[in-house]
Amino acid sequence: MRNSVPKEWKVSRPGRRVRFEIDQISLLGVLTVMIFAYILFHFVYPIISKGLLW
Repeated sequence: MRNSVPKEWKVSRPGRRVRFEIDQISLLGVLTVMIFAYILFHFVYPIISKGLLW
């Protein structure tokens, strides 16, 4: 039995797929920041400004 390494490695990916993955990651990051800002300014900030939290 011969141990052989596969000759074809898929190292290079198409540029379109890599750009789509980067765009998807940045979209998820921006969406997370927007949801966090929404929660902060619509729920936490009014409680702090009224003095109910501290």
